[in-house]
Amino acid sequence: MIMDKITLITLALFIILTSCEEVIDVDLNSSDPAFVVEAIIYKDSVSSVRLTRTTSYFTLEEPGFIDNASITISDETSSEELQYTGQGYYIGNTIIGTEESTYEIEIIHDGITYSGKAYMPVKTDIISVSYDKYEDQSTLNPLGETVFTIICEFSDNPDIDNFYMIKYLEDGRMIEKNYFMITEHDAIGGSFENINDIISFSESIFYEGGEAEVQVFSIDESVYNYFMQLNDILFWKRRIMPPTPYNPLSNINNGALGYFAAWAYDSEIIILE
Repeated sequence: MIMDKITLITLALFIILTSCEEVIDVDLNSSDPAFVVEAIIYKDSVSSVRLTRTTSYFTLEEPGFIDNASITISDETSSEELQYTGQGYYIGNTIIGTEESTYEIEIIHDGITYSGKAYMPVKTDIISVSYDKYEDQSTLNPLGETVFTIICEFSDNPDIDNFYMIKYLEDGRMIEKNYFMITEHDAIGGSFENINDIISFSESIFYEGGEAEVQVFSIDESVYNYFMQLNDILFWKRRIMPPTPYNPLSNINNGALGYFAAWAYDSEIIILE
């Protein structure tokens, strides 16, 4: 009976992860197919890992799924081997994400061992979410499209160097094709104030209106650095003359691309009208 419940929970989690996945196409600087890892363990949930093999930077072929790897996730007291569920996904079953815990991943494929480490910070709490709306014409908005400036206030512990990632979603997909990164010292992609242990972050987005979800992730420094570099790639990809492409620095060794994240997040739904 207990195993049936665990199976049902794992299946439900897999459906949620695959249905809510946001897809961001990024050309990677790799002349040969590269090993790519997208590994996440959420607070109060099991781990999910996706393994793919990229194509060359100059081709439009779809990445290939890797279905014959051995993946182990460990915390301070135990470890487990993840089970393959299809489409390149491997799902955990027993280790649950817990704040202030460190996790290690080991992946064995084609005789090569890849490993990485991730720390799960304490989840921050969203205090309030609000917005301003304008449709004025300007140099950045010559057509006078609707622009919403979303203001999100959340708590912050000033005694710790915290790293945050903010995402805006509609129906599980990112509204804008980049990530908003922030520490207590600066904000990339928006503006913020830090007053009395409360961070107020604001960002303007072009959006037709309706229901939007604001997510504030607490992440470790290695994951913050990875997504900062990914933002740089996404930004330059949209320019007419992009610089020489490069890969974000992964926190997984042996030449793997991608990342291993252990994160907690708070979210709130807001109606933009």
